[in-house]
Amino acid sequence: MQNKLSAVILTKNEERYVRNALESVKWADEIVIIDDMSTDATRGICRGYTDKIFTKELINFSDQREYGISKASYEWVLFLDADDQLSPQLQEEIRQMLATGTEYNGFMLMRISSYLGKWIAHCGWRAPLLLLFRKHKARLDGRLIHEKVLIDGKVGILKNIVYHHSYDDLSEHVVKLDFYTRLEAEELWKKGIRLKGFGYVLYLFVKPVFSFLRKYFGYQGYREGIRGFLISVMTALVVLLSYAKLWEKQKNEGPH
Repeated sequence: MQNKLSAVILTKNEERYVRNALESVKWADEIVIIDDMSTDATRGICRGYTDKIFTKELINFSDQREYGISKASYEWVLFLDADDQLSPQLQEEIRQMLATGTEYNGFMLMRISSYLGKWIAHCGWRAPLLLLFRKHKARLDGRLIHEKVLIDGKVGILKNIVYHHSYDDLSEHVVKLDFYTRLEAEELWKKGIRLKGFGYVLYLFVKPVFSFLRKYFGYQGYREGIRGFLISVMTALVVLLSYAKLWEKQKNEGPH
């Protein structure tokens, strides 16, 4: 099983894009689907590519990905979201790495995301992510959201692109913000962060404003026109809502 690849894909009502993801990894030694109770055609589409389809309600992303790793049979694991797609060049690059072997235990893959029908090169939306790794040399950092894979050993970087089909419309973005900010608030609570005194100003005003300025100016979001402005505003809103939900939890449960 050495140098064989398990592609692990998380799904949830992704009938629009999941076929693209599956087509881009159909050459893998196995495809593992971890499905969060899809009610559309997602599971049916996946059955055309693999019989390793597991249903698990998403509680948080670290837990979901750990489950995916546990179902992978082979040494190498490739994490994909259902709206990701490997470029043909990256597919070949990975196949070459598996065929020749490597001293690395993990690889960063360059991912570029789309927003409202356009690929975004700024706003920090073109960035390397650790998505390919040896199963027994990796672990998740335990974050409920924006989780990271930690590698025991050397990490390399592959040069070709993963395409990430992000939000097609603003309504989709707004709906997902509610779920993501709930998990972020839980993560802040877990870390022991509480709002008090100057913290109200810091967390509910300073941090959201700073996050907008960093996206729009620091990461040159202004170069993406209205889309860059909207991404920057939404990023600030994520920060504001995360801390507002933390405050709500603190109000309801007490600052313990």
